[in-house]
Amino acid sequence: MTSSREKPGWYWLSSTLPASAIVAFQYDQPWVYLGCMIAAILVFDAILGEHVAIENQKDDMASTSIAVPVGFICLWLLAVLDSTARIKRVAVMEFVGLTVVSGVLGAFAMAHIHEVMHRDSRWGRRASDIAMTLAGYPHYRLVHELHHAHVGDPQFGSTAPIGLSLWRHVGRSFGNSLTAVLADDRRRLSQGRKRRLSFPVSMWLETVVVFAYLCGPRGLLFYVGQCAISIFVVETIGYIQHYGLVDGGDPVAWNAHSWLSNRLFVNNGLHAHHHLEQTLSYERLKCGTAILPAGYMHMFFLALIPPLWFSIMNHHQKCWRSAIALTSMESKNKRAS
Repeated sequence: MTSSREKPGWYWLSSTLPASAIVAFQYDQPWVYLGCMIAAILVFDAILGEHVAIENQKDDMASTSIAVPVGFICLWLLAVLDSTARIKRVAVMEFVGLTVVSGVLGAFAMAHIHEVMHRDSRWGRRASDIAMTLAGYPHYRLVHELHHAHVGDPQFGSTAPIGLSLWRHVGRSFGNSLTAVLADDRRRLSQGRKRRLSFPVSMWLETVVVFAYLCGPRGLLFYVGQCAISIFVVETIGYIQHYGLVDGGDPVAWNAHSWLSNRLFVNNGLHAHHHLEQTLSYERLKCGTAILPAGYMHMFFLALIPPLWFSIMNHHQKCWRSAIALTSMESKNKRAS
């Protein structure tokens, strides 16, 4: 029997994030929205407990599930347009608030764009490139493909060795992934194939020009600022997902086992299974055995304070590996007997 927590309709909760931002913008309260949103996720992630897998799904559910990420993306675009329309006339603090909120929402949108990107369609990949440009990470699809092909290798971004702080990781990860994409583009060119980086670069430059033309210096500051915030949040999530897993073995990623976070971010927390079957739609993903101590929002703030992060995650990883080694030894003993 299916419980109410397993119903796929709960994934529509994600739409409340950009929808409530639009409402907050109408009342000129971006900072209130940001504080309430963070507090709500922190509290209800803890109260609502662990992820519940949806079993016995209909065969056609994967085709209809695309509506959830597309719905989020559409509402996010409306929120960005609304904030853009306001930036020329608002006070400095509200301008900063709109920039920060747009950057955070852009990072949240990346989880949904990521879902569209992995669907096997040309329009989905092109649409995701355009959406990622607005979110501030135009070449993310190219970066992500290399990440999947070389998971566990810090030279391709996202992965951080034990002891590397978030503050050292973000710039290094972004730089390494960009270098890897440039190298891949040069290799393609030497093989007589087309460059893939040209489109996202041109799209980003055109977007910069449009914001500067429509809104002047504030438009330029707004777009570049929200890009920087979005990239920081996205790279932080990558840090959380792959911290210490530099060998590319099992697991390839940590999983977030929080029910609410996985509903809000289309099961982005079930990251290990995604790496194993990257074309599998989000509602079919299952939670692996390597589980983070808390949800993404809790882990995000923990990562901002390296001593606390190291004290918890280094110990957590050590305990997890010890448990896996013990389980493996017990299995070998059973087979031997």
